[in-house]
Amino acid sequence: MVRSFRPYSFLLSYISVLTVFLVGVTAAASDPARITVVANVTLRAQPSPASPAVAQLPLGTEVTEAGPAGLDKTWVRVRLPDAREGWLQSTLARPLDPTWRWPVFDRIIDERLGRTGDAFPANAELVAFIERVAPEYTDPDGRARVEFARVRALANALKSIPRSGGRREPYSTWLAGRKSEAIYDEPGGSWMVNEATLWSLHTRHSGSTSADDIAWFAVTNGLPGECEGYLACYLAARNRLQGEYLRRHPFGRHAGEAVAAVKDTVDILGAPPRGPNGHTAYEFDKARDCKDVTSSIDALTAAVKGTRVDTREAAMNNLSGLRRICQ
Repeated sequence: MVRSFRPYSFLLSYISVLTVFLVGVTAAASDPARITVVANVTLRAQPSPASPAVAQLPLGTEVTEAGPAGLDKTWVRVRLPDAREGWLQSTLARPLDPTWRWPVFDRIIDERLGRTGDAFPANAELVAFIERVAPEYTDPDGRARVEFARVRALANALKSIPRSGGRREPYSTWLAGRKSEAIYDEPGGSWMVNEATLWSLHTRHSGSTSADDIAWFAVTNGLPGECEGYLACYLAARNRLQGEYLRRHPFGRHAGEAVAAVKDTVDILGAPPRGPNGHTAYEFDKARDCKDVTSSIDALTAAVKGTRVDTREAAMNNLSGLRRICQ
């Protein structure tokens, strides 16, 4: 007897198996995602703060929910990418929409940058988190925003390194990976973001909505070292900071502050002689310093002139008056 072949039965069985597989994959893929929102989160074996630790999770660790939350909703069971499972306090891991990720990233970054007093490990975790998610910001304004957040986090991390800590771990290795961006301020005994890094960041994003904030951060970040009473140094510093801001943002939100800082500095430098011998409070040698002094004054005058702030004329008059010391 010849047995008939029924291809449709085979096809239906195949489709049935494939459907079950795809449903399983879809279910696994749709497990709610979460992301840790604080530094050094402890994943525990049971939903209790006294339970043994399964892992320590840095800021921004992405996990998936692995089961129902605890009865009081204060704990959630999650699964790590390496398949380990454990319990997190629900407030430490925020839901993460897989198709709308950057608003959650922005909120985490803003919250962490708004904190004060964090130690180096927490600040370094924030830098690492921003560096990890930055490639997901592809629009120009988003890219500028996240890169600016990174240098702010970097500045906080650098400030939290103890005095002379750069010679020992974990600071030395971390600094070695960022040596092109950091500089040591010897008089202050602290690390800071270098000037070139900030103005380079501004140049890359000069057309973005973050440009003004980046430029003003470069001003408030300051410069390493001390002028130690050297008049030409004070003028050069004002030109490199407030002067540079005004050249890039003559109508910026902080133009008034920048011009006021220039005016106040010149007021002090141009004050009458002090002391019983008539000496000024600042070191100045006409033969040696006038080239640098007039160069800074001329650059500051041009920068102030390009603004529209109320104190512009007063600042320019003061600059002009100070310039006479080189006539």
